[in-house]
Amino acid sequence: MISSMTGFANKIITITGPSGDKTHISISLKSLNYRFFETTFKLPHPLSYLETRLIELCKKRLTRGHIYMTVYISNPNLFRGAIEPTFNTITNYMNAINTIKTRFGINQDVTLEHILRLPDIFTVEETTTDASIEKRILDTINELLDAVAQARTTEGANLEQDLRKRLTIMQTEIDAIAASTQSLIIAQKEKISRISQSLDVDPSNIVKTQQEALYAMLDKIDIHEEIVRFKSHLATISEQLSAPEAEKGKRLDFTLQELGREINTISAKCSDAAIGKRAINVKVEIEKAREQVQNIV
Repeated sequence: MISSMTGFANKIITITGPSGDKTHISISLKSLNYRFFETTFKLPHPLSYLETRLIELCKKRLTRGHIYMTVYISNPNLFRGAIEPTFNTITNYMNAINTIKTRFGINQDVTLEHILRLPDIFTVEETTTDASIEKRILDTINELLDAVAQARTTEGANLEQDLRKRLTIMQTEIDAIAASTQSLIIAQKEKISRISQSLDVDPSNIVKTQQEALYAMLDKIDIHEEIVRFKSHLATISEQLSAPEAEKGKRLDFTLQELGREINTISAKCSDAAIGKRAINVKVEIEKAREQVQNIV
């Protein structure tokens, strides 16, 4: 079984704050392709202390990919405590204002409205998240992780089906190439024999001439080893798809690269048009397969 790296889930929950006010918390979780494991979290300040724990949860469940998590609270005041005036700051403001009034002979009174316009005259106490609210949020995130993991598994099954289809096509093409190569060798043997017999040479040298030409030609078009290795790589990929390991994407990609090298060598060695056409078909399937495995964990 294989797993993809893409998935999405979201949920909105309603909770009641310490003061009895209700608010909605929207949590979304998204997973995208990435070479390694990476996280990007957007958490409201009162929940920022959970980030390390959330990274560990995601790493344990999803192992690879870029994980995006967004938590939005409709009423941020839910986690805010008492609002207190900053008396030291206000005192400093008043002293500075009185100094200005004295220096420049200003008699205008300072009203409460004037003071309220000044910055940093209040502090807002940040309350700790209630244990029951924290548990509710973490339980919801675990549900979303389950949903994303299931979505990745479902897509992974579709990817496996597509990859096995491409393996079948490549197997058919390489079998046809192997058969065509044998036919090509037989035809070349007959051609060399006819040419040698038509030459006006010493009969004792005909066999030697045939053998030398045949060996030179066979050396150029002999792709038996490449075909054997190609089929071996196909079998390896099939085994990798069925292996119990969770992470398979990189191994599959490396093996597909080896397939590409073998088919390139086959193309270079054989100038036969039919074999060349089938080799191109194989290259197309390899590229399609490599595109798919980029999304596999």
